[in-house]
Amino acid sequence: MAFLELKNIYKSYFLGKEEFPVLKGINLDFELGDFVSILGESGGGKSTLMNIIGGLDRAFSGEVLLAGQKLNHSKEASLNKYRRETIGYIYQSYNLIPHLNVLDNVALALDMTTLTANERKKRALDLLEQVGLQDHVKKYPKQLSGGQKQRVAIARALASDPQVIIADEPTGALDSQNTEEVLALLNKIAAEGRLVITVTHSQHVADSGTRIVRLADGKIISDQRLKSAYNAKVESKLQSRKLPLVTSMRNAFKHFKYHFKRNLLIILGTAVGLFSVITFNGLGTGVKGYVNEQINSLVNPKQVLVTPYVKSSNNNQQNSYVNLTAGDKTVNTFSNKDISALKKVKNVSKVEKIHTLTNVDVSLNKKKH
Repeated sequence: MAFLELKNIYKSYFLGKEEFPVLKGINLDFELGDFVSILGESGGGKSTLMNIIGGLDRAFSGEVLLAGQKLNHSKEASLNKYRRETIGYIYQSYNLIPHLNVLDNVALALDMTTLTANERKKRALDLLEQVGLQDHVKKYPKQLSGGQKQRVAIARALASDPQVIIADEPTGALDSQNTEEVLALLNKIAAEGRLVITVTHSQHVADSGTRIVRLADGKIISDQRLKSAYNAKVESKLQSRKLPLVTSMRNAFKHFKYHFKRNLLIILGTAVGLFSVITFNGLGTGVKGYVNEQINSLVNPKQVLVTPYVKSSNNNQQNSYVNLTAGDKTVNTFSNKDISALKKVKNVSKVEKIHTLTNVDVSLNKKKH
């Protein structure tokens, strides 16, 4: 029984209602210890097939079996476990995290295992020694060459001790010397008893493995065995777990430190922006309150003007202001008793005594003004 099997895999993409078939009935089986190259031109369905094998694509028909057990692509939890424990990825663009050094990039995959901190560090150092980077553990990805970055990616893919290594164009961005070094490492991984599956356009890369599967227009056109699979067997001894929250927080802090100046400017800019908003909001509120106070001081709907009762000269009783020009010589005003009585009226909070004069003539040196 094959370790990994693909049965009747069909995959299509849709543009509106128009269907574009990509994989048209793929049937493959893989054994541990094999170094299989999937060879083909662009658009032939190689990367799509890799995504299905790696558990990254679920929208397809057919079956993927691991050690005789069908993978349930409808359950995210089972796929996560499959990716953590069984699959290791090597990308053409490396996908190293720029704010983590070489050691931390490799150890990051180990954070999803049950190893202790010291055990994770020791395993990461051992893997970097295996790929010849023991002297570069404190460097960051931007300080490495392309070949060194790819070797870091290989060490990271091996960190969780997976049984399947998927390499998508692992030598596409490398020169001839680094290509040979990476191919030697992939053969070494297969010789340990792991299954190595690589996607490539290069016939030279394909010839370096144990088996070549040619793919064109979504179909397998040939399956060539170059040499027997390696006999060694490897079993994963590491138990996986979900990425702890503390690890995410620690990585976020490392990102902050790595881009400290840029993050500091962002913080200062945000602080200035918030301060400006708060300041102008407070200023606007203050101006609005001042204007309202000025308006209310002039025309206050809660202020009631009370005048004394005045009896007119034509014996008609009416409430009016005292009119001195009409001959009124006596000015009636509120007494202290009246003011005290007004203060006791319900809902009255304050009583102020005012004097109002209208149509007043002022004489100075026998001249009226």
